[in-house]
Amino acid sequence: MALRSGAPLKYGFTLVELLVVIAIIGVLIALLLPAVQQARESARRTQCINNLKQVGLAVHNFHDTYGELPPSRIQYEYLGWSALLLPFMEQTNLFDQLDLKKKYKDQTTAAQQASVSGYVCPSRHQAGDLTTVVQTINADNGAVWDYATVTGPTGDDSIIRRIGKERGMLIVADGNRNQYTSQTNFASVTDGLTNTIMIGERHVPIDHLKDEVAAADGPVLSGWAYTTMRAAGPDYPLAANIRDDVDGVAHLVFGSFHPGVTNFVMGDASVRSLANSIDEDNLGRLASRDDGQVISIEF
Repeated sequence: MALRSGAPLKYGFTLVELLVVIAIIGVLIALLLPAVQQARESARRTQCINNLKQVGLAVHNFHDTYGELPPSRIQYEYLGWSALLLPFMEQTNLFDQLDLKKKYKDQTTAAQQASVSGYVCPSRHQAGDLTTVVQTINADNGAVWDYATVTGPTGDDSIIRRIGKERGMLIVADGNRNQYTSQTNFASVTDGLTNTIMIGERHVPIDHLKDEVAAADGPVLSGWAYTTMRAAGPDYPLAANIRDDVDGVAHLVFGSFHPGVTNFVMGDASVRSLANSIDEDNLGRLASRDDGQVISIEF
């Protein structure tokens, strides 16, 4: 039967055509999603690198001002390098709230919970995150962070807590809260600033995020060895992944949430991404300021 002249034609999808379109859209989304995730991680890694660059420049400004490198911490239970660098990280207001002669737990709650975005890697934490499991020695839950000093190639026998035993650039101060001095300056880095790692991303297993248990997460301003310091070298490798149960005393090693690499700022304030599979001997040579050993890799 012929259509009447001028009658409108009606178009539509069959069920099969609709299902085909939905299937195509699903495939396209599946193809695009990894690319979107990869782009986001690339942006987060770039932000982490920029953070470490600013930390490195802050250390240089500290050295220019005082003629020495900031110590990794003032004294057991007191504040760490992250607090000492605050005036050089555009955080003078927070620094003015601190009392360097008081223990970390005796600082105000507001200061303990103040987030410093320049100390946070966005692949692992968000600025403003607080610890949820608190060490009994601490008064309050504190703001989380992601970086630690390289104390040297080993942490055996709690060596990272011993004055005079550390081989890194930023190490424990000599003296006490009332009068202390740094043990290092740029002149003491005889292996060369370019060849010595200074600060890097500390390993925090994903199961211990926001948990202050030793060698896991920890408050940003504290001077605890487990939160401010890490070792790198033989028996202290970089964590392979976010669930790695690595070797070393109390797992005090470096690692990241970036696939395959961990970011470090070198003594010259340049930032390098080291492969998590880096040879442990070479890693230890990079962690030592004055061992005189030749680094046998390109990094």
